[in-house]
Amino acid sequence: MNRADITKPQDIFKKITAMLVVTSDQASSRTAAQRNRDELEDLCSTLGIKTAAWDYFNIRSFNSATYIGSGQVQRLAWIAQENQCNLIVFNNAISPRIQRNLEQILEIAVVDRQEIILQIFADRATTREARLQVELAQLQYSLPRLKRRWADLSQQRGGVKGAKGSGEKQLELDRRQAQARIVRLKREIAEIGKSRDIQRHNRTSKNIRNVAIVGYTNSGKSTLLNRISDASVLSEDKLFATLDPTTRRVHLPSGEDVLFTDTVGFVSDLPHELVDAFKSTLEEAVLADMLLIVLDASREDFLMCWETTRSVLEDLKAFDKPRLVLLNKMDRVTEETQFAINSFCLSGEKCLKVSVTKDESMEHVLNEVDGILKAMV
Repeated sequence: MNRADITKPQDIFKKITAMLVVTSDQASSRTAAQRNRDELEDLCSTLGIKTAAWDYFNIRSFNSATYIGSGQVQRLAWIAQENQCNLIVFNNAISPRIQRNLEQILEIAVVDRQEIILQIFADRATTREARLQVELAQLQYSLPRLKRRWADLSQQRGGVKGAKGSGEKQLELDRRQAQARIVRLKREIAEIGKSRDIQRHNRTSKNIRNVAIVGYTNSGKSTLLNRISDASVLSEDKLFATLDPTTRRVHLPSGEDVLFTDTVGFVSDLPHELVDAFKSTLEEAVLADMLLIVLDASREDFLMCWETTRSVLEDLKAFDKPRLVLLNKMDRVTEETQFAINSFCLSGEKCLKVSVTKDESMEHVLNEVDGILKAMV
């Protein structure tokens, strides 16, 4: 299958069978690699891509041409062929040059985790702002790969001596068009950002405090907002079901009205193009008075999800805000994860064990939020 098919409509993905690759520079052991594999498989499954095989490659020395060694490339080719895979997905980011080289050797489409996440965001975007932000991220990701697309054509040197060949002209034309589109997208997103700033100013001028609901993707943030506010936010058991911030007014037990804002979910190694593109959306966490951090406690790697969430919030300079951690999906917790949960609760983080879908009400959550906001006065 041609790698261009990765950008085609959703039904195409159902015809794709992928092999997943995790390397030792992201996971120190095969056990750790399996956790990375599980999340990468979830990302692919979100697009409808079936995973048939995976492998862990211990990189002893980095190969600038193929990332992994020549013997490992042969092993990769054999596993992919044995499992009839027509797509290989690397868990780590790989350069356009490495993608091109591997595709020429393997004769199979090769993509990385970033491209999968970008495609998920493209499928999930519904509002104009989200669509513009995703398009910007995709263009910024694709721009250095235009040379790869026109690699053969750009070698042409026909015509008058000193004149550029048709392939080189086409490459430059594509690059200029992409750069011009990036400028226009940034301008449009900035205009939308001004409108968002006006809305935020109107909220703050009314002295209504804001609580940002943040956390790892698919942890239950949108479901929580729906429970506490009777909102109708899309809530699915899929990664990145929500891309656009949604704000709802909630009446706390003390009588105070507070705005709760649902935000885009975090994920480990989120492509920097998406972080940049969704900066205005992520600012909801920066400007909030308090953070309500939702963690899926049923995940075996929920501590990794916590570290990723904390890292993103620290990058945004928002982690020092008053916060409450909700350990969600406690009805699904197994004995294997219970010890880690108990240890987390003793770490000093103010946390509350909940099951957003099973608990009769969210009154205990609102009481905790109420208490934290009162202490801030």
